[in-house]
Amino acid sequence: MGKNIVFISIFILSPFIYSQNDLGYKKVDSLDVLLKNSQELRLENNMYEALELAFKAATYANELNHNHYLSHAYFTMGTIQYEIIDYENAKTQMLKALKYSEKTKSKKLLPYILQGLANIYYDDNGDYQNALVYYKKGVELAKNKVHINNYQIPLYNLIWTYMDLDRFDEATYYLKEADSIDRLIADSIQLGKSSLYLLRARNFAYQGDIANAKENFEKTFKLLQEEDKYWLKGKSYFYRYRSEMYQKIKDYPNAINDLKELQKNEYKLFENARVKDQEITKTKFKVDEYEREIDAAKREKILLLNIDKNNKVIIYISFICLLLLIGMVFFYYRGYQSKKKSSDMLSIKNIELNKAKSAAEKLSKIKSQFISMISHELRTPLYGVIGISSLLLENNKNSKHDKELLNSLKFSADYLLNLVNKVLKISKIDSEKTELVQTPTNLLSLVKNILHSFEYQSKEKQNELLLEYNHSIPNLIDLDSLWVSEILINLIGNAIKFTEKGKIWLRVILKYIDSKRVKIQFEVEDTGIGIPEDQKEYIFEEFSQIGSVYDNKQGTGLGLSIVKNLLQRMDSTIHFESSTNTGSKFYFVLHLKISDALNNNSIEGTKVETTESLNFNILVAEDNKINQLVTKNLLKSIGCSCCVAENGSDALELAKQQPFDLILMDINMPVLDGLTATKKIRKFDKSTPIIALTASELTEVEVECLNAGMNDLINKPLNKIDLRKAILRHLKINNQHIK
Repeated sequence: MGKNIVFISIFILSPFIYSQNDLGYKKVDSLDVLLKNSQELRLENNMYEALELAFKAATYANELNHNHYLSHAYFTMGTIQYEIIDYENAKTQMLKALKYSEKTKSKKLLPYILQGLANIYYDDNGDYQNALVYYKKGVELAKNKVHINNYQIPLYNLIWTYMDLDRFDEATYYLKEADSIDRLIADSIQLGKSSLYLLRARNFAYQGDIANAKENFEKTFKLLQEEDKYWLKGKSYFYRYRSEMYQKIKDYPNAINDLKELQKNEYKLFENARVKDQEITKTKFKVDEYEREIDAAKREKILLLNIDKNNKVIIYISFICLLLLIGMVFFYYRGYQSKKKSSDMLSIKNIELNKAKSAAEKLSKIKSQFISMISHELRTPLYGVIGISSLLLENNKNSKHDKELLNSLKFSADYLLNLVNKVLKISKIDSEKTELVQTPTNLLSLVKNILHSFEYQSKEKQNELLLEYNHSIPNLIDLDSLWVSEILINLIGNAIKFTEKGKIWLRVILKYIDSKRVKIQFEVEDTGIGIPEDQKEYIFEEFSQIGSVYDNKQGTGLGLSIVKNLLQRMDSTIHFESSTNTGSKFYFVLHLKISDALNNNSIEGTKVETTESLNFNILVAEDNKINQLVTKNLLKSIGCSCCVAENGSDALELAKQQPFDLILMDINMPVLDGLTATKKIRKFDKSTPIIALTASELTEVEVECLNAGMNDLINKPLNKIDLRKAILRHLKINNQHIK
């Protein structure tokens, strides 16, 4: 410990001298005074007051955030704590000094702090290795940068540590440098010269040069007597190293004598330390107290900074919130004005929309009424054309040429009637007036009848109709037979129209079945002309036709549109595959319920109506002369007699005068319409079946007719089969009525 105390007492003075000549930092007089006074009190061994001033300097420097003075204050505190053998706190303060010194631009205190840290490691448990690291760094930083007197001290410490580590070869290198410096400096101004002589003595003793070793030991002892302040501390090192020399040369009496002197000297040092123990304890307590004060001051400073920062943040946030609030108010006002303007415009648009809606509804109603009226007006003359042509065809006396003409006439009339029916069907689907009605249906019988109805058209174009049916399908299935028939009729009709001398398949495929439901796929495939690629996306549009307007293809282009709309309302979709000149395949899937009615393996055949003549007396109420003629001849062809009334009033009188088996009542007649006439007849005759004859769509007049007391409705134009079925539905067949 002695050698370091001797050195550091000189070492600590240098920063004050250095800082006065070349500052390199902002000078604070009050801090300089505090640190200078602390240094003086330390040299006077007044450690308590010295430490108090150093802590005040640290507190003030911390408030100023002055890195140089913080470094200097912690260095001073570390030195004081080192001298009172409080190595742990000394190391802490020195490391703080090192941290703040590295933050300064000049780093002037750095060599001294490194030396102070090295001294602490050296004396704290003899950690020579770490001490050597810091001594060496300090020497490298101090060389050619500090006054030569200040450079000597770290150089001596480095040599001393190498010798303690028994690394005399490395120590010799630096000892030569110390000798060269010594020759440049006059003895009168050298400090710590006794340390240099002691280092030389140790080196000579190691090399075996006992004479020179003894000479330097004597010079050391003489200088130690002059440096009476550190006499006891220096003597301990002197006696220790000289006794080691005597032991080496086996001069044991002198070695024992020096060891005895060392023991006496150490005892005196111990006594002096015991006397100072109370002051050291007091100083250590002060250290702890000032550490707490500094920590509290730092915490308070951080708290104040945080409060200030938070206040600024609050101000900024408040300002931003105010701006946002102003912005929100502004945009709210703008939005309010915009919404008000939009609301006013919306009100105007709503008024316009309501007017447009009313106009559209009125137009739709007019359209519906127009279509209904046109269909009625067209069906009425068609009734005559179709009826007369049918009657004339039954006359076997016609020539072949006449029959050809009559067939052409009937075909044209049938085509025109089909066109009227399709236009009306589209109108009804678009207005969503139709509803899905599912009834138990024998699917096999249904598809057979549909195919049978196309036999004539198919033979005309030399096509072959083929049915592929999966017989695992249950006999009775709940479905809307009218809608399914309409779909298949349109698909098969299209296939026949675009196929010549080819084949047309109707396939009914079972895809899935369980105890309650079935999934069935319907396919219509042909070997016709196919659909060109550029027209595939348009074929389901209304009034679209495959090919150009110059192609000789008959039809309205409504069939596939009807199919698409009907399937959409049945939760299904129409799909197709087609290639030009190869053919087309249209298919769709229906999920259907198996009917609760009895299903068995035997297929219930359709009831075959008798072709024998009927013997009924029928009243016909019809104002159109041609229709009167057609109806009379149709009734005559099935064996019925009739009486004709030209209006509802005449029909009422005839019904009162005589009984009839059945009444065919036209709805639209002059004088008295069919509905009013029926109501009047029902007042006195509630049993005679009355069937309405109408060219209107049945669903449009059905409710009115039934409410008036009618039993059934049939569409004009009539044909013999439909008329016969309608009569038989309401009259019991018995032997006396059949010829």
